[in-house]
Amino acid sequence: MAAYITIDDLIIEHRDLKAKVASLERELQESHQRNAELKQKVTDLKEILSDKNEEDGCEILEFFHSCSSIRRTAWKYGMDLEEMYELIPQLEDTWAGIKTASDYDECRMEVIGRQEWDAEQEESMTAAEIAIRDRTPIKEELNCLIADYKDSSLTMYEIADRYNLCIYNLFRLLKENNLIEKEIDAKGYSGFYMEYKGAGSEWDGKSDMGIL
Repeated sequence: MAAYITIDDLIIEHRDLKAKVASLERELQESHQRNAELKQKVTDLKEILSDKNEEDGCEILEFFHSCSSIRRTAWKYGMDLEEMYELIPQLEDTWAGIKTASDYDECRMEVIGRQEWDAEQEESMTAAEIAIRDRTPIKEELNCLIADYKDSSLTMYEIADRYNLCIYNLFRLLKENNLIEKEIDAKGYSGFYMEYKGAGSEWDGKSDMGIL
């Protein structure tokens, strides 16, 4: 037999439900208030960060123009060279300023890599200049080159630049003189790979780039 519910019971139940609804509405309102306050705090923090970034940007540009060096500016603010190379034009909204740096060419070459840099330089070379870079050195010069490769701490690009050779030609000469069999056999190939490809690149320890 079902329990008998009196009017008083219904009134009490109704009152309890109204109290619960009122309590939930208060919690919801408080939650909305907390969310609004949180959103305002986030907005305030974003504005502070934006102002701080603007202040930092002004400070970076001031230091950069005082020393005229991308590398020194990167070192000063604890940033990688390639990060500073990209940041300065963003802060100034132009590449004009960074191109006035005393180390612009060397930094650009390091960032974009010698593959792209050398290709750009060769565009303005004469046929005679390119022929010199592609030559086979005379015996005495070749012996000096081989000695530098075997006995010195010079990198592949330092050797190529010392003898005014295209890097592809240097690899050819090393292979023809039995100093390497494969491209990746070259001394200091990991460092060469980064210099060839540019900042941020890393050799996987096995792949070549089809130079030979």
